Amino acid sequence: MFLRRLKERPLRMAWRVEKGPARSFLVGTAHFSPYSFRGSLVRLLRDSRVALFEGPLDAKSMDQVVQAGTQVADEDRLLSELDRSTLDAIARALDLERARSSVGLHLVVVQTGHPVSELTKSMKPWMAFFTLYSQFLERRGWRHSVDLEAYNLARSLGVQVVPLETIEEQIKVLETLSREDIVDFLRRVDRWSSYTRDFMKWYLSGDLDKIARNPYRFPTRNPQVIEHRDRTLYERMRAYLEEGNAAAFVGSPHVTGIRKMLIEDGFQVIQGQP
Repeated sequence: MFLRRLKERPLRMAWRVEKGPARSFLVGTAHFSPYSFRGSLVRLLRDSRVALFEGPLDAKSMDQVVQAGTQVADEDRLLSELDRSTLDAIARALDLERARSSVGLHLVVVQTGHPVSELTKSMKPWMAFFTLYSQFLERRGWRHSVDLEAYNLARSLGVQVVPLETIEEQIKVLETLSREDIVDFLRRVDRWSSYTRDFMKWYLSGDLDKIARNPYRFPTRNPQVIEHRDRTLYERMRAYLEEGNAAAFVGSPHVTGIRKMLIEDGFQVIQGQP
């Protein structure tokens, strides 16, 4: 219990959404986090009748994502576009095992390929990217997820869980990730630590503007993933928010667009902890 509390932080990425007597919450999530937000989430969810999430978070749906990210033929190797020094830098960042001598390294390359390539073998570009970056985060203690923590708490509290998108819709979005953007981000592995540090600093302070304007060019920060889906997510959550006692959880980059649409439709949107 004490160790869990050490890793817990207050949730500042939350907005009260009010229209007449109806009150709900809009929460910007972090898919990966070094901290738990359990206390804030429990306070928010225990007064909610329904919890809305971007998409399904059950094990079966996650298996579908993994299957969709695996390609039958190992032809389209994303990492073939990266030079050896970049692959070595990624291997160091992920603490992957490497041969210690040049002779041993040569044998590894001949027999099994570079350890980074082996890790992402038979993966589509978007799955290779998420695999590498999530392992990087996990090695640094980012073992929490605001989405999953909220999802599990909602189920344990008996709150109705509603996905705003199907898993098929979400996979379709992942397929739109730009290969060029992914390769560019992988080549900048030396900046991953700065990005993760800054993102969490902005997230903990509830600073949407800095998250939106950050210079790190994360591959999922593009119109297909963010702006094009803001309208869909908003239209599917609006009825629940109008009825009240709902908690809507979306990735923090979606909050800016959804908040604007809420205000245009006559909602009051006030940032504050639950």
